[in-house]
Amino acid sequence: MPPPASGEGMWPWHDLSRLDESKLRHRGLAVSLSDLWTPGKGGLLRAVAGLQGCSASFVSSDGLLITNHHCVHRAIQRNSTPGRDYLSDGFVAKTRADELPGLGTLVYVFQRQSDVTSRILDTLDSSLTDLQRLKEIERRESMLVRECESKPNMRCEVARENDGLRFMMLENTELKDVRLVAFPPESLGNYGGEIDNWHWPRHTLDFAILRAYVKPSGEPAEYDGANVPYHPDTYLTVSELFPTPPSLVMVAGKPGKTRRYAHHTEVEDALEWYYPFRDSLYTAWIEALERGAGDDPAARLVVSSWLRRLNNGLFHARGMIKGLRANGAVERARRRDEALRAWISEKPERAARYASVLDDLENHLRASRETRQKDQLLGALVSGAQVFGFSRRIVKWAAQREKPDDVREPGYQDRDRDTVRRELEQAQRSLHLDSDRAVMRLMVQRLCALAPHERPGALLGPEGLPCEADQLQKKLRELYQGTKLGMIQGRLDAFGLGLDELRRSKDPMIQLALRVSQEFDDLDRRNQEREGARIRLERPYLQALIAFRGKAFYPDANSTPRISFAHVAGYAPQDGVWHIPQTTFRGMLDKHTGSPPFQVPEMLFRAFENQAFGQYADPSGADVPLCFLSNADTTGGNSGSPVLDGTGKMVGLNFDRVFENIAGDYGYNPDRSRNVMVSTRAILWYLQHVVQAYPLVSEIRSTHP
Repeated sequence: MPPPASGEGMWPWHDLSRLDESKLRHRGLAVSLSDLWTPGKGGLLRAVAGLQGCSASFVSSDGLLITNHHCVHRAIQRNSTPGRDYLSDGFVAKTRADELPGLGTLVYVFQRQSDVTSRILDTLDSSLTDLQRLKEIERRESMLVRECESKPNMRCEVARENDGLRFMMLENTELKDVRLVAFPPESLGNYGGEIDNWHWPRHTLDFAILRAYVKPSGEPAEYDGANVPYHPDTYLTVSELFPTPPSLVMVAGKPGKTRRYAHHTEVEDALEWYYPFRDSLYTAWIEALERGAGDDPAARLVVSSWLRRLNNGLFHARGMIKGLRANGAVERARRRDEALRAWISEKPERAARYASVLDDLENHLRASRETRQKDQLLGALVSGAQVFGFSRRIVKWAAQREKPDDVREPGYQDRDRDTVRRELEQAQRSLHLDSDRAVMRLMVQRLCALAPHERPGALLGPEGLPCEADQLQKKLRELYQGTKLGMIQGRLDAFGLGLDELRRSKDPMIQLALRVSQEFDDLDRRNQEREGARIRLERPYLQALIAFRGKAFYPDANSTPRISFAHVAGYAPQDGVWHIPQTTFRGMLDKHTGSPPFQVPEMLFRAFENQAFGQYADPSGADVPLCFLSNADTTGGNSGSPVLDGTGKMVGLNFDRVFENIAGDYGYNPDRSRNVMVSTRAILWYLQHVVQAYPLVSEIRSTHP
């Protein structure tokens, strides 16, 4: 059998008209590209929605959505208690009144996209410094967002493709009342745990079902018992067919970030520094959380979502190191840049336009190495030590409030107030103070280990935090015992206070944040200067590279709507090994050991013993298909993406990549770029024959032929 056509390309929906539809039809596409998406009109892809860091899709007229279990893991954890552990037990709402609150889960319904590059870059003064350039671009973006959000119930953002090659306005409806309807126990939703994570064969039932609600008038609103189900304009037909090779499939969603066109110096830094640094930090971070939680079941439950995210990131870092090295990514990028340099020098007009683009970008990347370790640790301190992060957010919010709204930094404008307040409130369910203190201790110790000239002086020392282990432990204990930011009301009381009021506060964590605010303001400024420089330098570099390549260009992923056209396909992970692209529930049972992470619930065993397979059985009549592979182009953020067949019907949910494809963020490999999907056939069988969720299955199927 000849190899399947490449699945390379994360194509913006806005650009589908640029693709060769006749070739896609030859590959198995049975719907028109314009039916998938037409700018200004929408299409079938309007059923695809965004979550924070994931994707989802509507599957009923009453606001029912489907995504991955791991995409709502935090919401499940926040609903759980030791006496009612939904992570361990799973859940199916018997009635709509029984559905669980999403506790911070938001859904973004994509409406329109438009190119606003000219409105951002035209008349931009070339003499501006990098920081001034970024501030002016942010000001223009903010103006466009305010203009966009003058429309009712619209949440807008300007997304930058490849650091400013193109600026796209995304118009979304933000749904704030999202509830949990059904999900399997974690023993199925994360079957195989970190042992099987990023690997094939996979036997994981990674799905969850949500429902979005709005006011009776149809307007988005916070959680309220009087709200009614949201009625999407479009929803997907859920198919019980299991795709087999070489069927065409499409993965639609909002992939997070790739660096396909990165300068070879950036790829080198990723391999030699960033991912090894991340490996070391995440290993210690996980140990700190586990040490802080100890053997307390309630504490372990609270930190479980953090541990899952960090373990996933740790394995990702290790896969990146191995994959970048195995793929020769640095040398491949270097050869491409050398070929680009030669192409530029071939003609005077090219040299006049692009002569310095490679050197300018390389010099910037090398200069960025100077404070990278300190900057990464300060960022991890704010994001990982949650109580300190609260204090920094509250202090910076107060400082930004003193500026006119249109010149504040993104995330600190009036439009962000409810979002920040919601985050400060909902974070309580994922906060264990002893574990949080252990994480803060780790980050401070790592900062203390830097060379003296690199250390953040305002944070460390007599007026800040000591580096001596015993003294640091004592100081942190005093901070956490004295602060009110570890409780919801303490945070909400502090949020919105002015700087003068905060300066009068006796809360030691707020005082620490005030004392070190200049250090973190300097960090923000360095990051902004780098961002401004990237906008200045990446654009001409990419313009030269696009002209040099001379073929259809898809921008790097940037958490905006994309689609990949691919095929169900196996692959050879190593010499002498071939992975077929499908697994079954029988394979799951064969892995069962009785202990996590290979512990199949008794209810699933019973369904097999009773031969309760119905129309979902495979041709043998004694098994049910579970997962499959394709060569789709995916990355982080594609979790929960619907997988569509050639007719546009949903046949699966994307939830992972194979280990050999982790480094695919830096380059698609047709031999090994494979993504892992759970079939809708498996999901429907579980809902109907394992947990007998008949009303839910009926809702999913009743509106579909």
